[in-house]
Amino acid sequence: MKTPVLAAALLALTGCHRVTGPPGVESLVGLTLPLASSPALRLVVEGAVQEFEAEISFDPSQPVSFVTSKCVPSPAFIARVSVPDAFGPDETFPLTRVVGLRLGDVRFRTFEAAVASGKSCVVVLGAPDLKDVALEVSPVARTVHFRPTQTREQWVAEAEKSGDDAQVLAFTKDPRFDWPLLPIRVRQGPTSYDSTMLFSLREPRSRIFDDWARALGLRPGLELLEGLALPEGLELPPELSQLRGYAWDTLEFAPGFGLSFGSLEVEPGAPPHAVHGLIGADTWSRFFMTYDVGSSVLVLRRPRVFVSGNQARCERGGVVTEEACFELRSTPTADGVDVTAAVWRPLPSGAQLSLDLVGGAGTCRLGLTFSPGDRGRSTHHHFPWKKLGDSIPACGEAFKGVTQVNLGLLEESPLQECPGVCAYARDALTGRMSCECQPGVRTADGDAEKRLLELFKKLLEEKRPPREVEPKDPD
Repeated sequence: MKTPVLAAALLALTGCHRVTGPPGVESLVGLTLPLASSPALRLVVEGAVQEFEAEISFDPSQPVSFVTSKCVPSPAFIARVSVPDAFGPDETFPLTRVVGLRLGDVRFRTFEAAVASGKSCVVVLGAPDLKDVALEVSPVARTVHFRPTQTREQWVAEAEKSGDDAQVLAFTKDPRFDWPLLPIRVRQGPTSYDSTMLFSLREPRSRIFDDWARALGLRPGLELLEGLALPEGLELPPELSQLRGYAWDTLEFAPGFGLSFGSLEVEPGAPPHAVHGLIGADTWSRFFMTYDVGSSVLVLRRPRVFVSGNQARCERGGVVTEEACFELRSTPTADGVDVTAAVWRPLPSGAQLSLDLVGGAGTCRLGLTFSPGDRGRSTHHHFPWKKLGDSIPACGEAFKGVTQVNLGLLEESPLQECPGVCAYARDALTGRMSCECQPGVRTADGDAEKRLLELFKKLLEEKRPPREVEPKDPD
């Protein structure tokens, strides 16, 4: 890109903060970085730009990287760039060179970024800075690993070798803006609907344009029941009245491969382009996800599950057991312990998982709770979380000296005091309890959607006229 004379003069005068030390890495390939601590999975890592602490995310759908003005208080602008938006009008931003970006302890090379407003320092690495990498996200380790790009055939061979339930999907590209698009099929009641969705690594929740969804025949929230007579005396649970999005029975990335029960949030209005909505972290985080930016390939993997009656077993490492359906990792820290858990089988009734501490004061009981829902959910917590010590002092001190956390007992029902996907801590003496839950606990976990759709299908069945019995042939 040619630098205007005025911009070059400004660069010479203002410069950037002097950076010492070795030059930054040219590529992210080979790095493994921990994700920022959060109950729900977010593809965000911690770092810095010069002396400013930064939140760093990744967005291959953007044709340029971004940095907020909080990271570069005196930027030298070198140009202006127009950025297309799949959900609205194009925007124009000033462009600058960013020096001194660190991801964790690794310094990155100087790169160009559009400057956006912001109250905190945020960096979004876009397609130009990710073109040679494949981002591999583990919901269990809560890490992102950067691998070299490779061909679709190589990813297929790798997926087959893993023995997992896996799909290797190819993105289509928007012909004008090069956005990564993914076809999906959602089923609401007896009918299936196809849409073309933007695949997003940054957005936490999947959503669909309201006008498009209604034109297809989908109906949001309790509108699904309009025109259907409710049984006399039936009162709808309050959880159902909170549903605002488009509930679905299944969301498939390929025939027979996807998720059961969830919802797409409402994006107001009509699609300004060919994009009908987006797939966010609430969906792809249910898998071991690899996004190869260079070859436009998406790999989704999860352990195979085998269900017989009320019993479910999972396969990991060639071994099929009930225990393989649960994964737990714990890491002691200076002030407690980090715990991450993933469940690879459906939990039709929900579940409570108690956790056993090795070391520590032993005066606090802790565990994880899951409302009813499909497989692939994970959660991450730091014990003690910020408010736990204030609400239950005994639990605030109980985690000092903890060296390990192990899975305890499994109870096939959720903990009613902590609805959703949560961690809980209970004082062993007083019984007082505290919870830390993922956001959107009543509408983002699938249970309320499942109940609404089951009622919808039941009412549809009752509305159908009785089938006439064919007369028997005369003897």
